[in-house]
Amino acid sequence: MRSSWAARKVVVVGAGRSGRAASELLLQLGAHVTLTDSRTAGELGASVDDLERLGATLALGGHPPQLWESADAVIASPGIGPSALPLVAARACGVPVLSEIELAAAYAQAPCVAITGSNGKSTVTAMVGAILEKAGLDAPVCGNIGVPLSTVVAAALRGEHRPDRYVLELSSFQTETIERFRPRWSAILNLSADHLDRHSTFESYAEAKLAICTNSTSDDWLIYGADDTYLTNHLPPHPQHVPFSATATVTVPAAWLEGNGVHWRDSAGDTHRVVGTEEMQILGRHNALNAAAATALACLAGASPQDAGTALRNFRGLEHRMELCGTVAGVRCVNDSKATNVGATVAALRGIDDPIWLILGGRDKGADFGELAPHLANVRGVLLVGEATERIAEALPAAVDSMPCDTIDVAVAKALDNAATGEVLLLAPACTSFDQYTDFEARGKHFRALIADRGTPDVAR
Repeated sequence: MRSSWAARKVVVVGAGRSGRAASELLLQLGAHVTLTDSRTAGELGASVDDLERLGATLALGGHPPQLWESADAVIASPGIGPSALPLVAARACGVPVLSEIELAAAYAQAPCVAITGSNGKSTVTAMVGAILEKAGLDAPVCGNIGVPLSTVVAAALRGEHRPDRYVLELSSFQTETIERFRPRWSAILNLSADHLDRHSTFESYAEAKLAICTNSTSDDWLIYGADDTYLTNHLPPHPQHVPFSATATVTVPAAWLEGNGVHWRDSAGDTHRVVGTEEMQILGRHNALNAAAATALACLAGASPQDAGTALRNFRGLEHRMELCGTVAGVRCVNDSKATNVGATVAALRGIDDPIWLILGGRDKGADFGELAPHLANVRGVLLVGEATERIAEALPAAVDSMPCDTIDVAVAKALDNAATGEVLLLAPACTSFDQYTDFEARGKHFRALIADRGTPDVAR
């Protein structure tokens, strides 16, 4: 249901990318917008200057209590948790609090494809966007992947494009606050412990992910990872479940891997071999499984299996996600900086058959690093960096050769000095980057630069 925002006083909490995009959309809709953030103008730099020129009021360096007394509504950026003090204060004043996703989705001019899960969601989202583009559909990729939904919705309202679908990546920070948002096609890829520093328990985190289906109707579809036991045991009620799996299935419809190929069985029961895994340009069996999930979503959303096959053959993957970024003296170097939780690191390890030198560490999110133990048989050495070094070292089996390195510079040098031709240096940290970098992208770029200084790039970016 759309709200009329004209002349309403709206406070947007959080001046990150989503908060700024929500502010711009609200200004376009005629609202009186105040953007507030605990950071100062000096810390935010030029990122908020345009909003002030467009008419927004800035309340920076804190959240003045009088904001809530005069507000008609509050819009919260995804990074601001429901229990954050400014949102608690707003609710105490009787001010309704909405998420950026709820705000934007009410003005979406096409149905949404929404993807969540602990690992692989950015890759699947990008794959779905590529397949739908191949099918001739205008399907902007947005959400947690980089461009906020508010940005593409505002552009559509200005007549700059006419979307046929919106393809959304959603984090648990975005799904936990769903009220009315209803994707036509949704996917829960997998569930493993992540963001426990915000959600406290795995069960609470999983509940946030499962909320993607809160408003599903008989017209909607849910694609889910059938190999994830916890997920299959906790699937929300939904009229149309569609599994994807690493093994063949008789379900109609369904997507799966079989005989080195991605297969799709459509609603009519017809089976299609979509693409051979050897034809794909991205590493790892888990990425083949991501392709199966993307095929299911895109084909249900209007693409053909042929569209899916062509797009997946040409898909080169996303930066910092199992990115083969160079070779040094016969050692392949793989940048999976986006592996910020244990489940993502396990997926990366499963996707590589050669002996591995593994860089782990960064800022701990409360994960159980002991879960890595069963997957380290192929690991020749673990290079530990950052704040989590001690916790990881304590959790690793005694038989694993682990080396404290403090920084990635030291870890790369030590690994390449010891690795042999045919082995792999893998950055898959199982931690966030915020102890030493601004984000996982900065960490991945640093790793790439270190490899470029010592070897030959495998791909041009």
